[in-house]
Amino acid sequence: MTDFAARPPRLQHALQLIQQLAAREIYFFPVRHHSPACAYAVLQALREIQPAHILIEGPSSFNRLIADLQHADSRPPLAVLCQTEIRPVPADSAQPEAEAEAAKQYRTAYFPFCEYSPEWVALREAPALQAGVEFIDLDWSSQVEHEQQASAQQTWQSRSLQQERYLAHSQYIQLLARKLHCRNHDELWEHLFELQPRERLQAWQAFFEEVFVWCAMSRLDYEPAVLQAEASLIREQRMLQGILARCQDRQGPLCIVTGGFHTLALVEELADQLLNPKPKKTAQLKSREQSDQSWLIRYSFDRLDALNGYASGMPSPAFYQRCWEQLLQDEPDEAAARQHLAVNFISEFSAQLHQQQITDSSFITVKTASEQAIGLAALRGHAQLSRFDVIDACFSSFIKGSLDEGQQAFRQVLHQLLSGAALGQAAQSAQTPPLLAQVYELAKFHRFKLEETLSKRAKLDVLRNPKHRLRSRFLHLLDFLELDFAKRLSGPDFLGGGQLNLLFEEWDYAWTPQVEANLIELAEYGSEMSGIALQKLLRLKQDFAQQGLGRSSHQAVQLLIRAALMGLQPQIPVLFAELERFLPEDPDLDSVLQCGQKLLYLWTGKDFLAFQQQPALKTLLQQAVSSALFLVSQWAAPPLEQQRQYLQHLLQLHGLIKQTAYLLENEAGGLSLFHSTVARLTPGWTQASLLLGGVSALQFMDGVCTEQELHQRLQQRFGIGADPEQAVNYLSGIMHSAPELLLRYPAMADLLNELVQTWDEAVFVALLPDLRFAFTHFKPKETAAFAEQIAQINGVSSLQIAHYSSEISQEQLLQGVQLNQQLNFLIAEQQLEHWLAAAEQGGQS
Repeated sequence: MTDFAARPPRLQHALQLIQQLAAREIYFFPVRHHSPACAYAVLQALREIQPAHILIEGPSSFNRLIADLQHADSRPPLAVLCQTEIRPVPADSAQPEAEAEAAKQYRTAYFPFCEYSPEWVALREAPALQAGVEFIDLDWSSQVEHEQQASAQQTWQSRSLQQERYLAHSQYIQLLARKLHCRNHDELWEHLFELQPRERLQAWQAFFEEVFVWCAMSRLDYEPAVLQAEASLIREQRMLQGILARCQDRQGPLCIVTGGFHTLALVEELADQLLNPKPKKTAQLKSREQSDQSWLIRYSFDRLDALNGYASGMPSPAFYQRCWEQLLQDEPDEAAARQHLAVNFISEFSAQLHQQQITDSSFITVKTASEQAIGLAALRGHAQLSRFDVIDACFSSFIKGSLDEGQQAFRQVLHQLLSGAALGQAAQSAQTPPLLAQVYELAKFHRFKLEETLSKRAKLDVLRNPKHRLRSRFLHLLDFLELDFAKRLSGPDFLGGGQLNLLFEEWDYAWTPQVEANLIELAEYGSEMSGIALQKLLRLKQDFAQQGLGRSSHQAVQLLIRAALMGLQPQIPVLFAELERFLPEDPDLDSVLQCGQKLLYLWTGKDFLAFQQQPALKTLLQQAVSSALFLVSQWAAPPLEQQRQYLQHLLQLHGLIKQTAYLLENEAGGLSLFHSTVARLTPGWTQASLLLGGVSALQFMDGVCTEQELHQRLQQRFGIGADPEQAVNYLSGIMHSAPELLLRYPAMADLLNELVQTWDEAVFVALLPDLRFAFTHFKPKETAAFAEQIAQINGVSSLQIAHYSSEISQEQLLQGVQLNQQLNFLIAEQQLEHWLAAAEQGGQS
């Protein structure tokens, strides 16, 4: 550390104050969260001091959980989940109650513990010392309220209550890291503190003096305005208030465990109150502790890892768990014990690489990596092997070649081994987060098996069994919230339209720690499932609005279906009302048609979705047809590249009208409107042959066009003087709308055959791709039947046709035709036609 004489005067004075407070049996332990070195030093200090009371940085609302934290069945990693509700004032006083409920916001924070957290050590050691324990930080609700006042643009949802970003951004620490050749503040901390031998950690006074200077120098980099805005100052006022209260009635030594960043201010303020003959008055903060909701929950190493985005504490918790266990073993040769730890870690890493077939590492590779780690520690002046030494040795020894994207699997395995996946256990007496308890109880109520994590299958008779319908809604609700509890395998799909004829749904489900972790994350949005789902629906609506789809009938009906599948019955009338508003005004024909199709799905499943008493569904189906017909009536002549899209829309509308008429037992009034609307448009489509061909097919199939009229149109398109390209486009339109016409109406085959015979080879080659595409609407048997027709017309046997058919691609066919053209050109150029004819005659004879 820095020489004492070089320390700023403020720090020298603060160190003197610490000694004076210690003379009064008030001891400060500035710590870095989740530091094995700090935890071990705290343990040594507490056992030596034998305090009457221990104060810990943490919201005061956590005090009701101390018994659960100290319970023998509570095993880290654990966390206290803290949540407060915010009710923003709605911009519209007429905001629906359901939307106002969904607009409620929650702010969530986590206070994690692992075995080597200094706070955990203090909590667990207190009963053996018969010491009282108390959390003294500002309650979470007040912190949120203060930060909202400081910045109206808060965007975070959840965070750690042990943030240490000050250390990472400190100019002092960055400069010191560069001076000591460390790549970041984590390596610097490890070099200066974590690698200290056990005997130096046992000298806890000197150790905490060094930690205090480290953290105090970081604090001096920040201006008071920044600390005020981030609630650091008001939190320190609340902690000071708690310390002063305990100083007045303490019966013995007092120990205070806080993040080192706050210790400088606390020491100065406390000394001013206790050592100054005329102390200044401190503000008494009002507590909103009752607004806090807090629960003790299971946590996991991967969520605790700073490298996964966790905002405080040491990275690589599984590695430091090994270091902590080694520290507690009190082995005489620490350096050898740490080397043994590193070799075991490298061996496990090698085994996992081999198991996952990432690389074949040998004993020599493990030996080389271990020797490199030991050599790096010596080179860097480490008292014992560090995490960085081990990581660097693994990269150097196991990776062959450059560190490119191909090494991602290597990095992932190393990160997973460093991070770990240990899951803690909370005592059964601990309060459970309401959301987790609610979902667990609902899952048991619906008779899902939750005793083990093996996947199980549920088969639900959703159309006939009311209890199974409730189970289905529960599963759809969890699936919508992405909890990874269940995966739908089969069953009627009212969003996509598939398997609507099935009576059963099948799901695979399993209750795993990941489900609990997802519920914990989801808990920041509320404590009730249907309310959270409603919030998500409203967020989807907002997303649609930002994408310009705020009044899309298709998006609105999708939200309606989702709400129905999840059983959000109070929201159904609201969503129906929105759809009734959007559908007549939706300017997007594709959106209206998709909306109409999904309304048909809803009608099919109206019993399952509890829409039997919903008269709006029938009205909406009729409105979808009316809106689509209106939008079609506004069409102008389509550009050539949009003909196929126009035809596709006409076919969708035609199908929608027919299905709606069938389901609603209505006469063909809708089809009459369809054909009259199209008839008004066709005079302007003179050059839109594909579109006209499709319309002609539909008119003939619906009886609007007679066989004689169809024959006249075909003769006009396929007869003498017809434009070959327009004729093929017209045929393509017919095939797209009603391919069966080509089989049911023989005159079409005759006219098509006559047309093709009028083409020369160049025209045929040019139009061949379009012809092939037109016939893709045939099924294989239909293709064979049509080929038989053409064979009969041309006096060719079907066997001869089969002789020429083969599995070749369109590109290969075109290449063959082009080669044949080139060969004919060469024969003509060399005047070999008579010779070739004579050769053919000779071969035949």
